[in-house]
Amino acid sequence: MASNTTIEVPVDDLQVGMYVSDLDRPWLETSYSIQGILIQSQNDIDILKRYCTLVYVDVDRSEPFVAQRHTPYAKIPVSTDIANKHKQLQPNETESLGALLQRAIPYTDIHAAEQEIPAATKAYSVAFTLFSDISINIERNTKFDIQAAHEVVDTLCESIIRNPDAALLLAQLKTTGKELYDSAIKTSVHLLAFGRHLGLPRKELSILGLGGLLMDIGKQRLPKEIQTKKSFLLKPNERKLMKQHISYGEEIITQLSNTPEEVIKIVLQHHERENGNGYPHGLHANQLHPYGRMAAIVDCYEELIWGQPGMPGMRPFHAIKELRDNAQNGLSYLLVEQFAHCVGMFPVGSLVELNTGEIAIVLTHNRTQRLLPRIMIICDAKKKPYDAPLTVDLRTAGPSPRGIQYTIANDLPQGAYGIDAKQYYL
Repeated sequence: MASNTTIEVPVDDLQVGMYVSDLDRPWLETSYSIQGILIQSQNDIDILKRYCTLVYVDVDRSEPFVAQRHTPYAKIPVSTDIANKHKQLQPNETESLGALLQRAIPYTDIHAAEQEIPAATKAYSVAFTLFSDISINIERNTKFDIQAAHEVVDTLCESIIRNPDAALLLAQLKTTGKELYDSAIKTSVHLLAFGRHLGLPRKELSILGLGGLLMDIGKQRLPKEIQTKKSFLLKPNERKLMKQHISYGEEIITQLSNTPEEVIKIVLQHHERENGNGYPHGLHANQLHPYGRMAAIVDCYEELIWGQPGMPGMRPFHAIKELRDNAQNGLSYLLVEQFAHCVGMFPVGSLVELNTGEIAIVLTHNRTQRLLPRIMIICDAKKKPYDAPLTVDLRTAGPSPRGIQYTIANDLPQGAYGIDAKQYYL
């Protein structure tokens, strides 16, 4: 049923960037497990054509440049609140995100994730060695080679272009015990995957990855006892110290020659917020670089999902929900939705419980149906490991041996039931 924020659109006239909020039939009569879909490809449109003649597109949740382009369809008026909200945004905000998304180029998986894991593992190890060298240079107050960092990120970038699931799997499972190093590489991987998902050109992916690697470099000048502390656990004096990592990071990277301007923006802006409530400068949406806005989302996501001793992190499914709920408080809703599609509600490497009671690991995503990934079933309903794990693609799988159609019932924290997912891969 349409509301005053939606427009009625024939399925044949759907365009990439439109957010379909409702159908001409119940969602339960379709293959979608949740209501609402952001159209990202022709395949999304083709799937909707199987079920619908008409759909309802939410103008407010669609990409701004798409909504503006298709206003002739607007038989149903857009609410005054929405109109006012868009009016308040400066033109260059809409143009900056619009330009970012209009640069999209299609990427296809060249390798299967399993084939890509060896190359991704090697790239990950090279990145760890590089970051170790960078840290030594910072401790000695000497400059590091930005070109070497760029070349290492390029190696990660090539792996993610071939298939992002391999590097995302390592980001989920691989730890070294050095939290700043792990965080830097995970951030780089997530920003590279995010950029690939948006279809950014190869050169820009590399810049994003470099920005992710160096985003929190200034933390290495902070007291060690607060370097990896969760923000909500910081005392007032520690919080004040923590905010200085931005200026330290700026000082470190601006002393280097040939540092891309966009990398500096990522370092400076990943704690800024669209509503002006961020730091260090309290910038608003129209003043933020799109990469800074992407980095803010990745930073918040990782803050939520990675735990500390005695304090497990939030499950990815709930972390994405938290990002969506808080998008009104300073994150770009459009980019949060895109990031949710990028990592999936059940990220690669996640443990999940099936409706059969069995436990599985998410192996790879199905790009158009993120709630139906390819999984490896490793434990029976009593949580006992199988001698031979079973690989199942939930999109095409038939019924289980018990005659039940497989679905994911719950996501689980890493280590649930004493399961070490790393032993199956690393």
